[in-house]
Parts: sequence; structure tokens; C-alpha cells
Amino acid sequence: MLQMTILMVGKTREGFIQEGLDFYRKRLLPLARLTLRSVREEKETGGLTPETIKLKEGQRLRAQIPPRAWVTALTPAGREFTTEEFAAWLSKRQELARPLAFLLGGHWGLADALLAAADEHLSLSRLTMTHELARLVLLEQLYRALTLKLGHPYHV
Repeated sequence: MLQMTILMVGKTREGFIQEGLDFYRKRLLPLARLTLRSVREEKETGGLTPETIKLKEGQRLRAQIPPRAWVTALTPAGREFTTEEFAAWLSKRQELARPLAFLLGGHWGLADALLAAADEHLSLSRLTMTHELARLVLLEQLYRALTLKLGHPYHV
């Protein structure tokens, strides 16, 4: 069974997004071993620059990456897929027999060092969305891709 960890910066504050995350987490349980883990968001105090904030949050994310994981950083400049392409990509990652780790930064994004260390970069859309909404979109797309592979009618 595919093992996936989604690492995120900060708490999910919007109730409707948390409801969606819970909904898709339950739907994914029979299809994959899924862990959602949040790391503390860095407070913007003391004149910290966005780069310093991303660096500190990135260190927290890096510490939570499972051993041997295929690390995929979510970034607007990442690779874009159709649903079918994403399902095929996910199948290939499953064949690697390594856990998957998806990294979602805070509102400043991910640190350059973390992006450089990632195995791959993925974009959910060229549209701008909040980092909280990106969590929900990722879970829905993971569910869609896995059900597509199984021939489940959800995708249609």
C-alpha cells in the first residue's frame, strides 16, 4: 500500500478546509497509508525576513520527512499534470517502493535549500491559492488519481 506523508506549515484555520481534509483523509484510508503533519509556523516578529522565515519553517519540515522518502515540493513553478498524468506519476512513484512526502510551505512558500533538496517539484495549478487551500486540493487530487487507477467512477 502506498505510504504518503503530507507535511505542512501552520495549522488549518478555516473550518471548511479542515472539513474537506477530514473528508478526503477518510476516503483515502482504504487506498493509502496517509499521514498529515503540520509544523509550527514562524511568527513574523523581530524584523524576520521572508527568507529567514522560510528557512526556519523549512528546517522543521525537513526534520519530519520520513526516511528514504521521495520528496515532492509543491511550488507554483513545479511540474503540472492532467489528472491522468498525475495518476500515472503516482503509479510510478508507488513502484519505487519508497514512501512519498509532499511538502507544502507557509504563505511565504518553501526555502530555496528545501526546494533544491527535493526530488521533484509539483504545481497544483498556475492559479494562486492559499497554502491552506492547496492542502485540500492536493488531497482531493490524490484521491482522484488513486480512484482513477482502480477504475472507480469518482473520476468520471
